[in-house]
Amino acid sequence: MSEDGLPRTYRISAAQAGAMITAVGLASVAGVVPVLLVEDVPWQIRVAAGQAVLLLAVFLVRGALRCATTADEAGVRVRGVVRQRSLAWAQIQDLRIEPNPGAGTQSHAPEVLTCAYGPDGSRLPLPYLDDRHVDVDREVAALRAHWERLRGAGWAQDPAAAARIDRLVARRSAMVVGFAWTFVSFFPLVVLMLVPVFVSLPDPLETVLAPYTVMGAGLPLVFTVTAVLSYRRQLRALDEPR
Repeated sequence: MSEDGLPRTYRISAAQAGAMITAVGLASVAGVVPVLLVEDVPWQIRVAAGQAVLLLAVFLVRGALRCATTADEAGVRVRGVVRQRSLAWAQIQDLRIEPNPGAGTQSHAPEVLTCAYGPDGSRLPLPYLDDRHVDVDREVAALRAHWERLRGAGWAQDPAAAARIDRLVARRSAMVVGFAWTFVSFFPLVVLMLVPVFVSLPDPLETVLAPYTVMGAGLPLVFTVTAVLSYRRQLRALDEPR
């Protein structure tokens, strides 16, 4: 197979798999041993709990090793933890590199992910086709070349599917904006919450600035307002003539 040929398979690397198995194994031992040493619980329950922990560890390891993305002459196939999905080349409406919403909160998470969009505009994430496992720009460029070659001469993008894809991407982008502003607003809201501690305020205002009000209502409000504004702005941009 040439460097840019088919089939192409993307899965967890051997080094990452070894590190994951080691980490899950150590965590499982750390979880099982204390359970087995509890004296006030019948041994049957302790054994059952230990088995449940081990089964969960096996499920996680098997799932990570099973997940893969494969591209061949027929199309793109994604094998997940419990099921498999596939798209023929002619069914794919778009291939996109997208920001990973969890990159800012997860250590060693990829910054960008790759997704294929089906004939109804549905989104299919492609596992391991990201900037942490491969040269994502080069790989996606190669896949796009195969898609353009194998989708057929009569292929045309469905306008309705394209509109749904744009709206879906706008919603996901708006969610990222909302979470970002929620994170940024956390410290100012904490400061606002502490104002009644140092300043004498009227009872109604003190109630408004109570911790459960500031955090319980303030954070969701910041998320909702910023996400909605971002989504509406993106929709207006989509409606503008291109």
